[in-house]
Amino acid sequence: MQPHGAQAKFPQPYQCKACQHIFYPSVRQALRWLVSILLVVGLSPWWINRGLRVLVTQPDKGESVDAIVVLGSGTGYNEQRAKAAVELWKAGRAPHIFMSGAHDAPILVDLAQKMGVPAAQLSGEACAATTWENAFYTKRYMALEQVPSAQPKILLVTDGLHTGRSTLLYRNFGFEVVSHPVRLEFSQWRKHIIREFLAIMYYVKTKKLLPPTPDDYQRADATAEKRVVDWQCLDMEKAFIPENR
Repeated sequence: MQPHGAQAKFPQPYQCKACQHIFYPSVRQALRWLVSILLVVGLSPWWINRGLRVLVTQPDKGESVDAIVVLGSGTGYNEQRAKAAVELWKAGRAPHIFMSGAHDAPILVDLAQKMGVPAAQLSGEACAATTWENAFYTKRYMALEQVPSAQPKILLVTDGLHTGRSTLLYRNFGFEVVSHPVRLEFSQWRKHIIREFLAIMYYVKTKKLLPPTPDDYQRADATAEKRVVDWQCLDMEKAFIPENR
């Protein structure tokens, strides 16, 4: 038993001081470790997102492409993306704009028409509820007469944080992708960095970042056939997406 008033000593099974600091830290040292870990964890979503973008994206150098593909993202984002796509179209970068996304595609088409793009140069699908589905439905329904290339070259318009994952998925479906990220406001960026980090982790876990298998195509085709009828999601004037989708 230890005498009253004597200070307890940490056991020291290791001789090196560095090891003692790691395994038996003082309160101050423990706080330093905690702060360091929190900083690393806090930055990791950005580093992972940035790394994916560097690895897979082809920057926009101003070349012409077969089509401009715009991914919807809900209220507060669609107008920015439609404006970016229309500016690219008016600059002669592509003859056609294709809008993709449940709820969003009809809104994007309407915005583009109001900005001066003729209806004949616009098409879209309101079937896709995920980024994987964006790529799948774009490949399935972007009309060959509009984009005749066997491996269409597209300008992909989405926000910067979404660029890496969406580019990789579109490449997996046979597109040559030139990224055209739309800038996010800081409040939007702060919200989406965690959301996109979680999405990347989910796609890694479910192997959705890999090229689709024949089974993947078969399941998606079956879903598409039903969804096109139930949602009328290829008609930009009639598209209806059930709330419980």
